[in-house]
Amino acid sequence: MFRGIYRGAQKHQDDLKDVTERAVQIGVKKFMITGGDLQDSKEALHLAQTNDMFFSTVGCHPTRCGEFEKNNPNLYLMELLKLAENNKGKVVAIGECGLDFDRLQFCPKDIQLNSLKTEANLEVLESIPSERLMIETDAPWCGVKNTHAGSKYIKTSFPTKKKWEKGYCLKDRNEPCNIIQILEIMSAVRDEDPLELANTLYNNTIKIFFPDI
Repeated sequence: MFRGIYRGAQKHQDDLKDVTERAVQIGVKKFMITGGDLQDSKEALHLAQTNDMFFSTVGCHPTRCGEFEKNNPNLYLMELLKLAENNKGKVVAIGECGLDFDRLQFCPKDIQLNSLKTEANLEVLESIPSERLMIETDAPWCGVKNTHAGSKYIKTSFPTKKKWEKGYCLKDRNEPCNIIQILEIMSAVRDEDPLELANTLYNNTIKIFFPDI
């Protein structure tokens, strides 16, 4: 979507550079590009290799786990692992992965259970120790809507248009710069200073994904 392509059709010009610059201006230092399946993971890695701030993950989202069944499930898994193993400088995590029983129309429960698993149900946000927290936007998806409980804590907004225009965020397209909104929600819910929490979250992320820095 940051290339202006939606459902295979070019809707507007590539604005990845603008999206990146908006995020950098509010303090983002590293970007993690998520792989949703094997091909996605290859493309995420290719993009990560174009910018020193970009890194990627390798995985298969539970809604796409039917990919395992198309050919040889073990071979598919080995291809994912090989992609991660051979690109350790840029691939910093395994994901997407897990279980998604809320959208079984994309992949049946039995196939999900036979692919990759993950732990379920974390404690509520208020009770998680700060040193165990990290932060994400899930861009370009899942932006905070006015109907969401946390929206009342948001203080920062960005110039936004319903129709794409250079220099503006696009309505209903989440961007990395919105990570500051997630921080504002988290700090309000936890009653913590936003800057102190941001530093903690950053340090936690560096320890997990970039331990050699």
